[in-house]
Amino acid sequence: MGVYSSVWNADDWATQGGRVKTDWSHAPFIASYTNFKIDGCVCQATVNVANMLQQCSSSAEKKFWWDEPRLAELSLHQSHELLWVRAKHMIYDYCEDATRFPVTPVECQHHHHQH
Repeated sequence: MGVYSSVWNADDWATQGGRVKTDWSHAPFIASYTNFKIDGCVCQATVNVANMLQQCSSSAEKKFWWDEPRLAELSLHQSHELLWVRAKHMIYDYCEDATRFPVTPVECQHHHHQH
């Protein structure tokens, strides 16, 4: 298994409306992972998507670590920390970009964070 990512030029929309430009003189951009661990469901190539989703979804058996109630939502302290990070460090939120997304993306409708 591998982990891949990409960098694309979004200077015209993802950087405070184009005000902040990417400094491409620092390319190539290199990222590395230390102590990267992953845990998930094994997906057999012969299993259809619906069955795979059912096998890995939360269930009555609560057999996966991600089924633990403490992982279902952030604590009040964690929520405050998230709001602080968003206020101090986030420069773009596609969930708030009505110009690019006149209809709010479905994943943005579930958790709306206050600014």
